[in-house]
Amino acid sequence: LYKVGATYDWQDKTDNTTAEGLSELLEGLRDVVDLDFEVVAHNAGVRPTVKDRRPLLGRSRESARIHVLNGLGTRGVLLGPFLADKLYNNIENAMELEENISIHRYKKFKF
Repeated sequence: LYKVGATYDWQDKTDNTTAEGLSELLEGLRDVVDLDFEVVAHNAGVRPTVKDRRPLLGRSRESARIHVLNGLGTRGVLLGPFLADKLYNNIENAMELEENISIHRYKKFKF
């Protein structure tokens, strides 16, 4: 079994599947593989994001035992190791996180 995805419909913010979405995925798949295949499931979801589209790293204000490393998006494979190192050094060596990656840049939320 293989998974194929995803679509980029900026208007539909539901987690409902659509015929248009399935058609887009199948068309894209047929462009890259020349194999017979069968669709066994069709799922949909919404990618969570933040307003400034930047990673979220840091310690919760509610519990020193909770840390966040999220929001890596499509660059997660490239940024993940670099940001994991930043978070590690923040936790273990008290090194400050830059504001543009810190969860605390969102002051109105309790993190």
